[in-house]
Amino acid sequence: MNFQSISSNNATMLLIKLHVLAILAPLAESLLQYQRLNLNNKSINNHHHHQHNHDLQMRLNPTSYKGTSYIITEFPRPSLRRTPNAPIAEFDEDFSSKTQSMLSIMYQSKGVGLAAPQIGLNELVFVYNPSDSKDMERVVCNPSITKFSEDVIVEEEGCLSLRSDECAGQVARAEWIETEYQNELGQKVRRRLKGFEARVFQHEYDHLKGILCYDRFPPEDREAVQEGIDRLLGLYTEEDALIDPDVDEAKAAMPRPLSARWMPPLETNDDVSEGDDDDDDDDVVAVPKKQSGFGMGGGKKTGKNKEKKKKVKVRNAARSDNPKFKSSGKTKYASRK
Repeated sequence: MNFQSISSNNATMLLIKLHVLAILAPLAESLLQYQRLNLNNKSINNHHHHQHNHDLQMRLNPTSYKGTSYIITEFPRPSLRRTPNAPIAEFDEDFSSKTQSMLSIMYQSKGVGLAAPQIGLNELVFVYNPSDSKDMERVVCNPSITKFSEDVIVEEEGCLSLRSDECAGQVARAEWIETEYQNELGQKVRRRLKGFEARVFQHEYDHLKGILCYDRFPPEDREAVQEGIDRLLGLYTEEDALIDPDVDEAKAAMPRPLSARWMPPLETNDDVSEGDDDDDDDDVVAVPKKQSGFGMGGGKKTGKNKEKKKKVKVRNAARSDNPKFKSSGKTKYASRK
């Protein structure tokens, strides 16, 4: 065996391999770089796609609820606008089961109230609970509001049927109301409600009249949520959509909707004691305590912090149909009815 010949052949083969590698290496690097760029582009495109989808997302109601076949009815389904709704005449086991389903949907949706038209039933019944305790559960049948206070409170409201995270606005509600209705046993009840519970009752009562909180928004808030309303309209493909409330019911709605966004009063630095006389012509009102927004646990308060009464100049009271407003303070929106 000629070892010199073998060594020469090995050297030749090694040179050929090195030459081939020198030619292929740039091509391999180019291919690898192309793959990297392609993966990066896909990642960027996917990011933009997901970001675009996120921009278009709205708060989605569940497509089903545990223990019931009912689901939330969304605008512009006709049951939300139809009037008159049928009175409750039978307070039997079927009716009890129905109201329990409504309460269950309300809790699963993290709401504080739910009316029958919101689950597709045109009946005069709604349920609500303005607190964290089930002792405050209420089933309200065939209700009427016999008296509204002159003073109103303005706070933000939303609605499950409007996907509340996308459709919130200022709503004026009576500070207190007097009501008559039947409970889940058919017993007649008369109650005077105030504060947050009065607001919840009025909101649900509106549903039985085909009125949505959106109908009460001032023009600025209606314009701000119009994109969300348009999306809901686009999602509903049936031909029986009802967009506007009944004209007569809308005219009879109390308190009247805001004609413009409510502006907080301008405070002065002068404190006013209860016994002081005031020669100024400006209105003097007590600065109200802040209250929790609609759907925030019933506006529970802790402690007894007292606030001094201050001299307040009411800003442009003519901007509203009813200038006798009491501000509830700035509230973080969490409305879920």
